[in-house]
Amino acid sequence: MDARMVEKAAFLLREAHVSRQEAVHALLEYFPGTAFEDRLRCVHEAYDIVHLGAVPTYSVSSQVSDARYFAAAHERHAFGY
Repeated sequence: MDARMVEKAAFLLREAHVSRQEAVHALLEYFPGTAFEDRLRCVHEAYDIVHLGAVPTYSVSSQVSDARYFAAAHERHAFGY
């Protein structure tokens, strides 16, 4: 679940332009029952990713890295047109 919380925190910081404190509190709505320390850690990691260009500590494979999905993704995003 940490990777999902980091992704959500990064979204909140980058796209919603919320403060780190607001992101920590907002994560509770998305991930009820999570500890404050876990949410705080995820927000700090997300901040580093968004603002310092840090590499995420988790690995999320893209569908385009799988040949079965590459053509569909290629067409969906109209690459090459």
